[in-house]
Amino acid sequence: GSSGINAEYGGLPEEIIQFSEPVLFEGNEVYFEGDSQGYKFDTTIFATGYGTNLDFIHSECLIDTEVLPRPLYKFFINPRFPSLAILNQCYLAAPFILSEYQALYFRDIITGRVKLKSQKHLLNEAQKLLRRHPGQHLKYQYSLSLDQFGLYRELAEECGLPLQYQNNMNALYGLYDAVVNERDSDPSTYRNKKWEFDRENIRYHPTDDMPQK
Repeated sequence: GSSGINAEYGGLPEEIIQFSEPVLFEGNEVYFEGDSQGYKFDTTIFATGYGTNLDFIHSECLIDTEVLPRPLYKFFINPRFPSLAILNQCYLAAPFILSEYQALYFRDIITGRVKLKSQKHLLNEAQKLLRRHPGQHLKYQYSLSLDQFGLYRELAEECGLPLQYQNNMNALYGLYDAVVNERDSDPSTYRNKKWEFDRENIRYHPTDDMPQK
């Protein structure tokens, strides 16, 4: 039930209860996935964020676009047709950094600087990404969190980017981890924290909280 989900994420105020996905609305009762009990609500607000519609991708591209595009080598390359890339499809990742490194890697594929292995190898690696989190819904298989920085380092290395980029990646890793810990500690205030980049030590450190409007 909901208490188990709350315990899994932790750090949430008692007034906030997380449920699994809603599967049925009957009047003012809502039924959630994996729970036979209905819960009554006064108001339902649809806050779905951004939806990605990839219906324009032709079936001959051999990419399934339902739930999440798959299979994808390194989360964005079509293993059967590597000249097709679908960027920024990962969950719990910094979108601008992810898109930049993916674009650099794809550029090097197109120009021939990065040599890919056989289609069989690419497809096998792409299928592995769909089994990263056993027991979880398909849409969470592309969830990266701290794993994203290993992906960035890998893409940077294969593109031959200088060590400076890798050092910056270590700093971003520390920043991301620290912000996640702040959010887990208090979801209501973690956005107020101000972080500054220490160029000498190549790391981020917190400063005074930002003034509230």
